[in-house]
Amino acid sequence: MSFYAQAQEQGYKIKVTVKGTQDSVLYLGYNFGTKKYLQDTAKVKGETVVFEGNTVLKPGVYFLYSPTYYMELIVDEQRFEIETDLIDTYGDMRVKGSLANEQFRDFQRLMIRHQQQIRDLTKSIDSTATKLDSATVLAEMHEINELNEAVRDSLQQVDQGTFVGELLTLMNLKAQFAFEGDSLTSDEKQRQYNDFKDHYFDAVNFDSEGLLRTPIFEAKINEYVDKVTIQNPDSIISSINYLLTKSANNEEMYRYFLVTFFQKYQNHKIMGMDKVFVYLADEYYLNGKAPWANEAMLQELRDEMVFHRDNQIGEFAPQIYLQDTLGRPVNLYEVKYDYVILYFYSPTCGHCKKKTPVLKEVYDRLDEKVQVVAVDTDTDEDKWKAFIKELDLTWLNYADLGYKSNFRVQYNVRSTPVLYILDKDKRIIAKKLDVEQVEGFINEQIRRASL
Repeated sequence: MSFYAQAQEQGYKIKVTVKGTQDSVLYLGYNFGTKKYLQDTAKVKGETVVFEGNTVLKPGVYFLYSPTYYMELIVDEQRFEIETDLIDTYGDMRVKGSLANEQFRDFQRLMIRHQQQIRDLTKSIDSTATKLDSATVLAEMHEINELNEAVRDSLQQVDQGTFVGELLTLMNLKAQFAFEGDSLTSDEKQRQYNDFKDHYFDAVNFDSEGLLRTPIFEAKINEYVDKVTIQNPDSIISSINYLLTKSANNEEMYRYFLVTFFQKYQNHKIMGMDKVFVYLADEYYLNGKAPWANEAMLQELRDEMVFHRDNQIGEFAPQIYLQDTLGRPVNLYEVKYDYVILYFYSPTCGHCKKKTPVLKEVYDRLDEKVQVVAVDTDTDEDKWKAFIKELDLTWLNYADLGYKSNFRVQYNVRSTPVLYILDKDKRIIAKKLDVEQVEGFINEQIRRASL
């Protein structure tokens, strides 16, 4: 049976000849998201290596590599041959049995040719003696860049419905947005931006199995979420919902998106982005939309979410019932200031012993519209009062000596210190700031309020 007559059989067989190679072993790998994985290993016989197996390879951009060689190839068909040269991979490449690799080779040849022209012109600019000559060369570079775009566009049109066409569609996505027209109103600008964002992925086939196995797909997704999307939690949630809806028919892609975004925002460094994490947990994982999650994982997530739901930025701070140093009952909402620094600490916590004096210095410099409500998380009254006296803490000192309050859960106080900032209505406007960040944040809030 000939090499091609076996195409209908189960499994893959990829034969690659690299003229000039001295490698004894070559590896076949694939992209998945931002990572690379090993698929197969084979010995080189002469200058030829054959990768074969009984399973079907999932489509995508794969790569052949060794310590001295690297070549990208397309897996769309399961059985094909490639002949190439160690020096000029795509220029000398011949393909049998794979239209996708013929298209990919042709695209690479065109791009390599035009990139070389750009490099040559760049050297010309560096050596140009006059501004006029430089302007001429820059104009030529602009023309070549436009030609590169035209090449991509033309290949994309020819290859519509093929994997290489899908790959070129991804490459053509641009995160930069520019308004069209002069003297636009804010509503017109908003409409243009919304149209750009809403139709950003219109040409992308989210049902394609191969997109995840390209080196650029996740980068394009991240561009959309991190650059095209306005960076606030609600806008990001909207964009993630859009992507999950687009990938609903592609189980592997849907799962990858949900898991990746969930992990990304679970411990995000930007304040307030945990709202995205809470939303994904409640709307997807705990709402039956993550069928791969087992009950043990879901129960762990349910237990974790109680520490996050009640302390989101923009929401009203949960009420707390405590007592002051005289044993009188007090509560958070009776504290009437424009800004309240809610500071949870332990007198026995080493980190608190370092940070509390710093916060006191900040407090002494802040506007009289600002008050600190310092809550001792321990139950030892003597140590609490001794700590207050030692540091001369003149702010509002409260405690939960009877361990009756639920603030440890509602404010996610599982370690100390923990700091929140509330506005006059007791809405949370900042949380988990470092003590050193408090003064700048509050002064900026006061400045904005005075405008």
